[in-house]
Amino acid sequence: MAVLTAEQIRAFRERGFVAMPGLLDADELAAYRDEAERLTNHCYEQGDIVASWGCIVEPLGCGFLDGEVSAAARSSRNGYIGTRERISPRSLALCTLDKFGRCARQLLPPSAGQGPCLLNEQYIVKPPRSRAEFAWHQDILYFSPAQRQHAIVSVWVPLDDVSEANGTVLIDPFPDPLRPGIYPPPGAPPRSPVAAIMAAGDALFMDGRLRHCSTGNASCAFRTAYMPQFSQAPILAADGLAALAVPLGVD
Repeated sequence: MAVLTAEQIRAFRERGFVAMPGLLDADELAAYRDEAERLTNHCYEQGDIVASWGCIVEPLGCGFLDGEVSAAARSSRNGYIGTRERISPRSLALCTLDKFGRCARQLLPPSAGQGPCLLNEQYIVKPPRSRAEFAWHQDILYFSPAQRQHAIVSVWVPLDDVSEANGTVLIDPFPDPLRPGIYPPPGAPPRSPVAAIMAAGDALFMDGRLRHCSTGNASCAFRTAYMPQFSQAPILAADGLAALAVPLGVD
């Protein structure tokens, strides 16, 4: 059973991130790699992975499955697992919901109602010798002010060994643990980022308010990461759900 220690949880609260080495075992790592390769090949059949897809490949959003993704797949545990089984073995969906989800639940604040859920999942694929990079950002800011009432946790999982040479994540830790997510204004003296040097199968848990970016991939090999995101509760839009809202518990 994957669980974070009290020390890891404290580090997450204070700095906005924590790394967990070797979270995926060899079989799980191989399964995510296999799925990433199949979905990436599908995307390449439709266009360039950088120009057409922005290096982002969503299992339920890349068109690999025929037809629209059902409401049950977006908001029901059983519906999600059943839909994901059309892409990969059931064990992969269970790993996302149960292994990653169990750790995310430890980091998310308690919530009344449905409770924590899977918000999104994607593969981030950087081709060899690619300048594709992601500018400094905070994941929570992709949502409207009204939607930001629910905390989110992003789990960045490299499927290859990563360093600054092949496009890893650069992290700007919380400046003040008492004011998480509040950063100096533009023009303030630059801060020294932390480079995530990680092995394949490690996991980096990031608070949605954490500033981070990533560099290009200067290596001669693809660099792929898997990133599920979890929210404190379902995040709603005017016309329904803003993203996925798959409960981490049993339906």
